[in-house]
Amino acid sequence: MSFPGRSDEELWRVAADVEAYPRFVPWCREARILRRLGERRLKVDNVYGAGPLRMRFRTIAELDPPAALVIRSSDGPFHDFRLAWHFRPLPDGGCRAEAEFEARLRSPLLQTLMRLSWGEAERRIIAAFRRRVVELYGNE
Repeated sequence: MSFPGRSDEELWRVAADVEAYPRFVPWCREARILRRLGERRLKVDNVYGAGPLRMRFRTIAELDPPAALVIRSSDGPFHDFRLAWHFRPLPDGGCRAEAEFEARLRSPLLQTLMRLSWGEAERRIIAAFRRRVVELYGNE
C-alpha cells in the first residue's frame, strides 16, 4: 500500500509501536513489551481474541528502522508465526508499506479457520494501519 506524503520513518514508527496495537489492530487485546533484548529486539507478550476466544503468546520483534520490522513466534498456538513489515521510500515522495504474513497453528481447526478468514482479516488490518497513520500524522 502506498502512502503519499509519508516517510518510511513515520510508517515504521506506527508498526514498531507494538504496545499501541490494542488501540488499533483488530483482535489485539493486549501487547506489552516484557524486555529489550539488545538495541534491536523486543520480547512481547500478546493477547489476541474475539468474543470469548483468547490466545496468549510471546513474540520477538526485530527492529530495523526505518526499513523493516519482523515479528516471530513459536509460542502458544503457533508452530511458526512471522509478520514482516517493509517500508520503501517512493521516487516521487511518500512511502510504500508491504506486509508479509505466515502462520502455522498447532490446532488443525484453528489453522482451517485462519485460512478461511485470512482475506478479511488482512483487509481489516491494512485499513486499521492506514487509519492509525492518518490519526497520528494527518491526511495523506
